[in-house]
Amino acid sequence: MSDDRHRAWRAAGEAAAALVEPRATVGLGTGRAAGEGIRSLGERVAEGLSCTAVATSPRSVDLAREVGIPVGDLVGSLDLAFDGADAVDPRGYMVKGGGGALVRERIVAAAARRWIVLVDSPTMVDGLDAWGLLPVAVVPFATDRVAGQLADLGPVRRPEPSDDGLVILDLSPPPGADWPAVADRVAALPGVVDHGLFHAPLADIFVGRPDGTWSSAA
Repeated sequence: MSDDRHRAWRAAGEAAAALVEPRATVGLGTGRAAGEGIRSLGERVAEGLSCTAVATSPRSVDLAREVGIPVGDLVGSLDLAFDGADAVDPRGYMVKGGGGALVRERIVAAAARRWIVLVDSPTMVDGLDAWGLLPVAVVPFATDRVAGQLADLGPVRRPEPSDDGLVILDLSPPPGADWPAVADRVAALPGVVDHGLFHAPLADIFVGRPDGTWSSAA
């Protein structure tokens, strides 16, 4: 991955970390952009900020502890959470789950009073067809049946389960598909735990730039 992308994610991560207030509870996402946010928050903790975090994957737990952020369990609501995305369209719809943590990421996003999405310019796309894949988390017992019911979307099973022991199927909606409608269809199937289509207000999507600046997608 290029240095430009890392610098852009860093700029967005610093902006999110700057919003964390003393004694806040913070949700930590999973992936490279979220990792830059975690590192930025760790720097604030090293400077004396007191906060407690809930992380969406063992990888993020390890990184948070490495940079000195206390990590606890999810109880009640969170003051703030931040995460990355695989692709975001102009309406604020996005695909998440490239790293397989979509179920925990949904839970944390729903628990947060404000959920910030950290991206760079290449992540912003004209339409989700440019990304092309919709991850779906499925109970193992139901995998074959769900895959059969979604056969027209070309489900491909990932070789490794999620951190929660779920099967991840990657769907390929056809060009021009109504992604929210596809997600609703998927969510209605027994055995499906969650899918990777998320939405956020454009004002809460922080787009970092390689020069260290950022702006919202609004």
